[in-house]
Amino acid sequence: MTWTIWLIVDSLALVAMRKEGALNAQITGAVVGTFAVTTLTLFFGTLSFGFIELVSIAGALLGIVLWQATGSAILAIVCSQATVLIGAIPTIVTAYHNPESESPLAWSIWLLSCVFALLAVPKWNLAHALQPITFTVLEGTMVYLVVIKPYWL
Repeated sequence: MTWTIWLIVDSLALVAMRKEGALNAQITGAVVGTFAVTTLTLFFGTLSFGFIELVSIAGALLGIVLWQATGSAILAIVCSQATVLIGAIPTIVTAYHNPESESPLAWSIWLLSCVFALLAVPKWNLAHALQPITFTVLEGTMVYLVVIKPYWL
């Protein structure tokens, strides 16, 4: 469900960022990537749906409702990025307890893309910078848990 949630909220962020003129290649790539992984998990994954997933879906819906009610795409961006972090909790917990279940190379490459996305932010406002900052925090956490932490034990 984590990848499905990321697909939903990343898609929301993409649409809202496009509306604000803040669309970047990282969020576009994230939507394409999460779509591919979500599709693959339908065939090869196992379904799990709990409280975190419910909160994440509610966060995405809240972003859509706020955007429609206020006309502010910024609120949708903020809600989507908060939901990205909430939706990542199961993945973070898994990486904490079982770091070998995650790909160090994949998370490291994703973190590197985040660094470049931060360097490419054209305007430091919520529309342009929140998504790259959120992704950097998430990927940095995952790289710590999957790459760095196992060597400190």
